[in-house]
Amino acid sequence: MLLIAFMAMGALFAQAQTKGTNTLGLGVNLFTSKSNYNDQTQSDQKSTSQAYNLSFGHFFKDNQKLSLNLQHQRQSYNNVENVKGYGVGLSYQKYYPIFKSFYGFAGGSGGYMFSKNTQNNGDVGWKSDTYSAAAFGGLSWFVSKRIALEVDLLSVGSHFGTTKNTGSGSGNSSKFTAFNLSTAGAAGNFGFRVHILF
Repeated sequence: MLLIAFMAMGALFAQAQTKGTNTLGLGVNLFTSKSNYNDQTQSDQKSTSQAYNLSFGHFFKDNQKLSLNLQHQRQSYNNVENVKGYGVGLSYQKYYPIFKSFYGFAGGSGGYMFSKNTQNNGDVGWKSDTYSAAAFGGLSWFVSKRIALEVDLLSVGSHFGTTKNTGSGSGNSSKFTAFNLSTAGAAGNFGFRVHILF
């Protein structure tokens, strides 16, 4: 109850973000699934994924922000294979006042992600390079002069990449493209973020 009261008080005094304000943002996405089978012919299966996004933003004009985004992802399946990914991107957001400390925003982003699959024996199964571009929109709540919460409501994105198989002496490569319309977040499914303003 005290936390809710604090946040409500902060909302009364929060102000529109002005030129020169900086932000430090964090997004975290953790997922674990496990399947247990009564049938002894099938073994139990477990998959986990972890994704972290760190962003540094700067309001170069009132209610307009440019951000540098860094991302790290990791996935494992039955503790046999691991997928790691590292990404970097740039994004632009423009904020529109709705009511007091609540804002809507729209923006665009572009980024690059490098991923590789590593087996337990250390062999690399494949490597992938992915380039992406997205447009997105959502809501922001500037809780106080130092804290802001953001949620993405809609995103439209495209992805282009190449994958090269390196395991077992294979040198095969493939290219892929994808287009998505999603309510799960603009980049890497980070639909919710916390920002510290300074």
